[in-house]
Amino acid sequence: MNRWLKFAFSHAGFGNPRDVDVAESARGVLAHGARTVLKQARATDGGWGLAALWVTVALVSSLWLQHFFPYPFLFLFLGAVIASAWMGGPLAGALSVVLSTLCVEYFFVPPYYSFTVSATAQSYLVAFAVCASVACWLSATKRASEAVMRQARRDLEVRVAERTAEINASNRELRERERELHVLTEVIPQQIWSGTPDGAIDYCNQRLLDYVGLSMDEMRRAGFLATLHPEDRDGFRQRWQAALSSGQPFEGEWRVRGAEGRYRVFFSRSVPLRRVDGRVIRWYGTNTDIEEHKKAERDLMRTQANLAHLSRAFTMSALTTSIAHEINQPLTAVVAHGYACLGWLDATPPDLARARQTTERIIAEGTRAGDIIDGIRALFKRREPTRDWVDMNDVVRDLTVLLREEATRRGISIQTDLWSGLPLVRGDRVQLQQVVLNLVMNGLDAMDDVASGLRTVRISTCAPSAAEILVRVEDGGVGLTPETAERIFEPFYTTKPQGIGMGLAISRSIVEAHEGRLWAAPSAPQGAVLQFTLPLLTAPDGDDA
Repeated sequence: MNRWLKFAFSHAGFGNPRDVDVAESARGVLAHGARTVLKQARATDGGWGLAALWVTVALVSSLWLQHFFPYPFLFLFLGAVIASAWMGGPLAGALSVVLSTLCVEYFFVPPYYSFTVSATAQSYLVAFAVCASVACWLSATKRASEAVMRQARRDLEVRVAERTAEINASNRELRERERELHVLTEVIPQQIWSGTPDGAIDYCNQRLLDYVGLSMDEMRRAGFLATLHPEDRDGFRQRWQAALSSGQPFEGEWRVRGAEGRYRVFFSRSVPLRRVDGRVIRWYGTNTDIEEHKKAERDLMRTQANLAHLSRAFTMSALTTSIAHEINQPLTAVVAHGYACLGWLDATPPDLARARQTTERIIAEGTRAGDIIDGIRALFKRREPTRDWVDMNDVVRDLTVLLREEATRRGISIQTDLWSGLPLVRGDRVQLQQVVLNLVMNGLDAMDDVASGLRTVRISTCAPSAAEILVRVEDGGVGLTPETAERIFEPFYTTKPQGIGMGLAISRSIVEAHEGRLWAAPSAPQGAVLQFTLPLLTAPDGDDA
């Protein structure tokens, strides 16, 4: 500090010894008066040197200018205060205020070169100190504001740089996503397109462009409509306009011409993309090639037509075979009774009573043949059979009389075990008689190849519960395996060389039509049991049958 003052006064233009003494005296006074403040400033703020420098500059300048102008230039001290507060901060400004006030008091307020202040100069000195303090406060505040502004500007620049980096990263990520989406639309095995809210196409993937053989500009000019089959264009246009008007998804099948000139069937589907308020902002669609699927459908329809024709042929074959199988038995009986009738008539004398009895049997067998044909036709036409109250014991007795001669010819006996008081069942007597006949004939055929053992067919009836009756036909034939026990009811499946495999299939159909059940099981020690159940109903007049 002393060096600064000495330098300032030695170069301020004080040539005579008295001026130098005055300067030296002023230097000492200033150094002594500011020592305490400078110590505190040195400990708390590094701007005290700036305060001393600016006050020294103001003092030297004022003393030098007084050689030319009689008025003190006190505004220079205010400038020193402002510069100190601006560059060094509030403490440097305060130090500058103290030093400037001391300098003004000592050098420019009478009595000069003394720290004594006259009464008339006190207000002047106080006004200067106040102005210097205000200048210091304003400068320090301005400096602080500028510092805050600079810091805010730096923070803003940092935030802007960070935000710019984030935006650049987002843009890079968005471009990468767009690239991935573009690649995805190209590798998906479908034709993809998008359009504006008014329906104009503005994007097509390369697969769609390659198929139709058009450029993107041509597609934007409604080129896709020209690729549709002429018969499909009006329908496509109407449905597309309806979808645009309603904002609903659009779909349909259209024939689209390829670049090579051939048409293929495509399934087109488009859905709208909406804003939060529901307004449509874009349309996205796909075209799926279904030509092979449509060809498969046409082939399937042809196959189904062929199968329907074969089914009709099979039904006719089954019907013919059934009629032939079922009517063969009564016709055989008619022929046998006819020969017997001729024998009774050729006898000497003719046995007219037996001939008449045989003729009645011929009539009965012919009538039964007609009933069998009607029953089979009703069965295949899904017509309800004639339902009457039937006594299954009477059905078994009648068939036993009819088949006894055939069984005797084969060397087989027929035995019956009929349950006394068997309830009546409601059904078609002819059809139920046909079922029992088929089961007995099946048992007789099963024992044709059995040379020894019990050659007997046993027919039995019972009521195992209050809800149904049971009819059993048991033979002593070769028997059944578990697999054969179920397959014998399949149409055209037979275990007999001369069989056609329809008797048991028809029998099961008849029993099931009567809401019953027919099945087969092995018999001990050999043979098989074919049995069926029929449900019991209430007999007429409320009596239990």
